[in-house]
Amino acid sequence: MKLNASLLLAGVLSASLVCAENLTQKNVEKAQGIIEAAVEAYGGTEQLESINSVSIEHETEIVATGQSHKAAPPWDRNPAAGVDAIDIENDVFVTKNHGTGSGFEFNNATVINGEESYQLNYRAGTAAPIAEPDFNTTSGPFIRITPALLVRQLNDRAQTARYMGEVESDGRTHEVVSFSMEVGPAISLYFDKETHQLHRSERVIPNFGLVEYRFTEYQPVNGIPFNKKFELFLNGDENMVRKNVKTKVNESFDALVKVDSSLERAAAVTPDPLSRQQINEGVYLIGGTGTYAMFVEMDDYIVAVGGTAGIPDRIEQLREVVLDKPIKYGVMTHHHFDHVLGVPVYEAEGATVVGATAHETVIREAAEDGESLKLKTVDDRFVIEDKNRRVEIIDIGPTAHTEHLLVAWLPEEGILFQADHFTLPANGSLPPAVSSTKTFAGALIEHGLEPVKILAAHSPRVGTMKELQAAIEKEAVTVGSQ
Repeated sequence: MKLNASLLLAGVLSASLVCAENLTQKNVEKAQGIIEAAVEAYGGTEQLESINSVSIEHETEIVATGQSHKAAPPWDRNPAAGVDAIDIENDVFVTKNHGTGSGFEFNNATVINGEESYQLNYRAGTAAPIAEPDFNTTSGPFIRITPALLVRQLNDRAQTARYMGEVESDGRTHEVVSFSMEVGPAISLYFDKETHQLHRSERVIPNFGLVEYRFTEYQPVNGIPFNKKFELFLNGDENMVRKNVKTKVNESFDALVKVDSSLERAAAVTPDPLSRQQINEGVYLIGGTGTYAMFVEMDDYIVAVGGTAGIPDRIEQLREVVLDKPIKYGVMTHHHFDHVLGVPVYEAEGATVVGATAHETVIREAAEDGESLKLKTVDDRFVIEDKNRRVEIIDIGPTAHTEHLLVAWLPEEGILFQADHFTLPANGSLPPAVSSTKTFAGALIEHGLEPVKILAAHSPRVGTMKELQAAIEKEAVTVGSQ
């Protein structure tokens, strides 16, 4: 009986495996059929593979969802314009953008061209070599918003594709295929069942949420349909509306790659690994990849300032030098979504989260349990002190960047931590000040603050008042700008 039972069980398992294999095979075949139809809709494999280069000039309206001057809608809407260009065969990519918004004026470019790769700042008149250029990572965002290139990459990586199902979107039936790009999370593509054109795509970014792309108003360029309109949504909220003014296929863009000789060669852009700086005894600036937090050691606890990405790694670095003191306070500088990512981390640490009164709703929404979150709101100033050290959390807003801005001020040591208002390059010359920097400087004067050391949420470089003043006095230039 045991033998027969074993044989029966083996037969059941075998049948289950066959069914599973059939299901997987059917899924792959269905995905492949959708891909083939999409490739034909975009001119066929030969036509797509003939694309050597694409350049797109665009006009963009950026909707500052969760990044506006105020913490609630209506969100600010800011103009921008630029051009993106890719040479697939030679791994060359250029992106140039200029515009204003959120207290910033920008006129920048990135050129990925092997050993001749640069970050260009036309306002500062500088060209900084990129020490480790990454074509796939830098060009990935452009490919994701250019359907013809996305379909081409889907065709090249069809072995990673899976059929997700059919859905109704904008009153039409769409077949959905998911695949893995060269870099980043998997992306799901929504193809119109009748036209087989890509109308929508989406991907989920860990610790951030859903990013959705929409493509409309197709027109043929060299026999390949290209969209004239692109929209970006973050977690369901409108974030960007772009009009593609001019699209060129297989036309030289050497002029975009060329770096104007009059631009001053700045220090090279190098990788930014996680690191810890001791600014003063018991005061640490910890971070990497462009995001930093300040940790202040008190007698019996830690005050953490800053809520950008990567707070767990920064706390881990802190624990290498401060082993047994709990984090009692976690300070959020302002309401922008990239500056409240640390809320659930401090919440899990059992800390009291500190934020501007006007930002209470945003902070509670960022928490795991907003209702029970330990939250200290600040209208003007909140003082944390013991017998050895004093930390003042001061709202110095409004600035050009945000209506309320909390800075951490250590008066006895002359140390001030701020976010988004005075961000020095990791090395090299100072860029001219933008509006947010100028209003920040004015706020320091208004509040009688004269820091010796100015720490930033987005730079490892410690600034000074002399450098702040130099940035304000420096005139913006227009060499090589669009």
